[in-house]
Amino acid sequence: MAKAPATSTFTEAVSTDTEPCLRVTAPGGARWRAGLSFSRAPVDLGTAEIEAAAKAKGLTPEALVELLRSDPALAVVPHRRPIPPPEASPEA
Repeated sequence: MAKAPATSTFTEAVSTDTEPCLRVTAPGGARWRAGLSFSRAPVDLGTAEIEAAAKAKGLTPEALVELLRSDPALAVVPHRRPIPPPEASPEA
């Protein structure tokens, strides 16, 4: 009797040295939206950047994300970016 092939479930490996973000590009060329500039080069927006941009525009972070996602000139996809190492504090 032949052995049945093992089935594997896809589990996304989440590294502790990355954080979730939104990767935003403007495939058609430069585009301003919600006070932020986008181009063909990807821009990664983490929680801090989204909150700061939302506050500057008087929006909630959720409203800012919806504004970006609803713009047909922008491509917005979930992404994970490396967490920068903490800056060394100057010793006294």
